[in-house]
Amino acid sequence: MKNKHLFVALFVVLLATISNVKAQTGNGTSMAPIIGEAVDYINYIEDELRQEIVRIEFDILQTTKSTTRTLSSGYRYGIVAFGDYRMADIDVKVYQKSGSSWVLKEYDTDSDKSAMVVVQPSYTGEYKIEISCYKFKNGYSAGHYGLIIFHE
Repeated sequence: MKNKHLFVALFVVLLATISNVKAQTGNGTSMAPIIGEAVDYINYIEDELRQEIVRIEFDILQTTKSTTRTLSSGYRYGIVAFGDYRMADIDVKVYQKSGSSWVLKEYDTDSDKSAMVVVQPSYTGEYKIEISCYKFKNGYSAGHYGLIIFHE
């Protein structure tokens, strides 16, 4: 459990640093700003944390998007979602499939334009990852997000 907290704490420091450094560029239709942020996350995850990235996703977000992925037991996964300069608070929730329904397993509680959760499946199964923009910056109602899933 101590390693999980250290893992999350290091990542939160990275998220705050990237969020404060990135310039607010783009005309609202360019993916360049969010892809630029992703490069920093990728470098940190692979070079500093020495983790393997297993999925990267980009899209536009107005309210909530979800995606599914099989997560395997024996791995600890980091799931990070980050918004572009138009987002003030992005959230991520992870649900585990249980029969025909979804059970909430982990969720982000920070109020930031990035969110991260750590999931360590007790068994291999299907998980739903839900990304929501809880709050946009003034004057915006949509923005681009990135999603990165990685494991040890």
